[in-house]
Amino acid sequence: MFYVFPKAVKPDICDQIVEDCKQNILVNASIKVCSQDGTIVSRNDPEVRKTSINFIDIEERAGYHSTIQSHDVNKLVWHFLREANKIQFNYDLTYFQPIQFGEYKDGGFYGWHRDDDGNAIDEPNEIRKLTAVLAVSNPDTFEGGELQFYTGDRPMEDMGEITGEQITNDIKAQGSVIVFDSRDWHRVTPVTKGVRHSIVCWTVGPNFK
Repeated sequence: MFYVFPKAVKPDICDQIVEDCKQNILVNASIKVCSQDGTIVSRNDPEVRKTSINFIDIEERAGYHSTIQSHDVNKLVWHFLREANKIQFNYDLTYFQPIQFGEYKDGGFYGWHRDDDGNAIDEPNEIRKLTAVLAVSNPDTFEGGELQFYTGDRPMEDMGEITGEQITNDIKAQGSVIVFDSRDWHRVTPVTKGVRHSIVCWTVGPNFK
């Protein structure tokens, strides 16, 4: 289940976000796994995920009703998360985690996964509930790198008057914001040419009842 705001952020703002985020050091993204003794550890696994990332720091944990963030990107993404929640999800949300800037190139990808896998939150009785992805790269500058949702190998279905093909194009378009349930399986296909950048944010709330 997802909601798309097509081309909601202007291209010049997207380009500026990329330039600002690239000033920071990018590191190889890791995945969280359960070790033999039951503890959760992070490790690099290029067979599952090949991405370079950094995080946009926030000065303090931002409450769901807060309107003041320490970075303009936080305010931008949080706005769309709240709007999508009002329109479609109506989840009980508490705060969001630091925003992640990602770079996919030279075959970079992220295989099938869920953002709420039981390992993302350290606090008891809290889970990731919604994920937002802001597509900040012009799709004409790279090939591959598609954000896809698991549909059982069926093509994207039409939604009313909007065709599945149009939805696919909207998801990839620069400036589009895609908000989805963090329990949904999704992936980013390998980038075969150029570089794809993205902004990702997760909301956290109490466990579903």
